[in-house]
Amino acid sequence: MSSTQVEHEDGCVRIRLDCGDVNALTTQVLLELTAAVEEADRSARGAMLCGGDKFFCNGVDLDWALGQPRPAIREMFLGLGHLILALLESPLPVVGVIKGHATGAGLALFLACDYRYAAAGRVLIGKPEIRLGVPNPYYGDQLLRFVAGDFVASDLIYTGRLIRAEDGRALGLVHETGAKTEIEKSAWEKLLSLRDLAPAAFAESKRMRLGRFTADLREQMSARVARQVEVWHGDDAQARLRAAAERLRR
Repeated sequence: MSSTQVEHEDGCVRIRLDCGDVNALTTQVLLELTAAVEEADRSARGAMLCGGDKFFCNGVDLDWALGQPRPAIREMFLGLGHLILALLESPLPVVGVIKGHATGAGLALFLACDYRYAAAGRVLIGKPEIRLGVPNPYYGDQLLRFVAGDFVASDLIYTGRLIRAEDGRALGLVHETGAKTEIEKSAWEKLLSLRDLAPAAFAESKRMRLGRFTADLREQMSARVARQVEVWHGDDAQARLRAAAERLRR
């Protein structure tokens, strides 16, 4: 069963993460999302990335990940990095919209979108990895700093605190907020306005904004993922990760 719904409309594509209540990520889910983004590059004029009502994405599936050997965890982190690069390097306008929480890797996927829309109310975003005993992956750390600046990013990364998406607007993490029943419609309308721009001009403008940043991510990814995997498999991190997984099962 596919974890990703893909719908074509008005020359654009809607890519919806749909793999359970919390939309947690595994390597297979990451591969499916990456394939959907790459297919959109070939067949569409714009893409919208969205998720579920309760969760856009709650990050890595801890129950799954804790049962994986070290090489599989490395593959998973590399797959996440490749998906983020696929979004950042897509020549298309990409609009992200969240009606539910976006935490950990879920927030990184959201931040990789060109425009970001979020439902008002108790929709939480943040990078809680440090509370689980592991660092924010390099590409997630750098992307948050790129979007929000070092001051805001360091506070969110070092504390692991979650904030409302509405508060994220003031911090530059979210472009627009609105009612949960209307926010996807508003995001789609934004995408259609971007679709009508000259494709080559938009693509080159996006490359000028992100080219140096994505080149650094590519250069650093293998070494940084190796260190991420080393920390992940440390005794302290494993104990904290297992405790977190237990809390999530309750």
